Amino acid sequence: CTDNAAMIALAGAERLAAGLVEGDAGDLATGARPRWPLDEAAAKAAPVYDTGRRGAKA
Repeated sequence: CTDNAAMIALAGAERLAAGLVEGDAGDLATGARPRWPLDEAAAKAAPVYDTGRRGAKA
C-alpha cells in the first residue's frame, strides 16, 4: 500500500510541476469520506473485522 501511495504522489507531483494539472493548483481540495465510522464510540460499540474484499469501493 505504501509503495502505491508513493508512486501516486510522485506522479501527481510530476504532473503538477509539468503544468499538466487543470485549474488552480492551489485548489486541490477533495471530497474524502470515511468508509467506516472513525469516532471512538462507534468503534467500541461495533468493531469492524471485515477485510473489505467484496469488490470495488463505492
